[in-house]
Amino acid sequence: MGASLRAIDIFVAAVEMKSFASAARTLLIDPSAVSRAIKALEDELGVVLFARSTRTLTLTDEGYLFYRDCVHIVDKLKEATERFRGRSELPQGRLKIGMGPALTKRMLLRVLPRFLKEHTNVEVVLFNVGDVADFAKKGVDVFIKGHSVRQRGGEHPELQGLVERRLCRAQYVACASQEYLKIAGPLRKPADLLKHQCIVQLTSQHDVLDQWHFQSLKSRESEKVKIIPRLLAQGNDAMREAAVAGCGIIRAAAHHIGDELRSGALQPILPEWECVGAPFIVAIYRKTRPIRPQVRAFVQFLAETLRHRE
Repeated sequence: MGASLRAIDIFVAAVEMKSFASAARTLLIDPSAVSRAIKALEDELGVVLFARSTRTLTLTDEGYLFYRDCVHIVDKLKEATERFRGRSELPQGRLKIGMGPALTKRMLLRVLPRFLKEHTNVEVVLFNVGDVADFAKKGVDVFIKGHSVRQRGGEHPELQGLVERRLCRAQYVACASQEYLKIAGPLRKPADLLKHQCIVQLTSQHDVLDQWHFQSLKSRESEKVKIIPRLLAQGNDAMREAAVAGCGIIRAAAHHIGDELRSGALQPILPEWECVGAPFIVAIYRKTRPIRPQVRAFVQFLAETLRHRE
């Protein structure tokens, strides 16, 4: 049996993106699927397509000849597809977007106007969604959430039949209100947090995120602090408002507190230390063939837009 068009499409994308990972993001597939497709092509053709000895993705002579022929095949296929592609394949209709409880909703909502402007035939419906199981029950098309990792016990299990695509990594900022810092005093090192009132996030899975990780900007030394919280808060809104009110120090995603940082309502602490370990923001959607055009368009839009905001 000859090489499949899907495998050829993956091979061409890998060559043109110069990376298996970038090809996977472009095609909305798992990176391991790219590796498997390339290996299957090499086994079928009996040649090595990429030189594995270099860090960059380099074609062998046989790989270049095969790529040249594949480009011709892909171009002809696209030409034939575009000729007969109907209006039904364009992004249009209703798109149900679920927003997770720990999601930086400001980040999502502030890029949404551009998506609506670019896709005038798409109607967006926004839902608050508790978890992946709730997403499946509500019939949501795309679930945008922070990738949940337990501090103890590893990652939370996800449901089968779903695709999880990373969009960007959030950036943590440890901060507090000016009023709180005036009374409580400055901090010089992460261990000083143990002398302060801290507000700790309680996730929807009831995990207490009390392990805060820091890295020195000068020495790259790492330091972990197990926070003793004075206040537990579920949801970014509650944490932010508690910090603005002067309840103590929070560790929150920069996207979520950007307005308060710019206005001075919240002040970053420990300027010589970086707060690390922030989760990825991910899009979860059903593993279907083909992916609905409005789902594909929205996920690709978020991946491209949010990557520039990291």
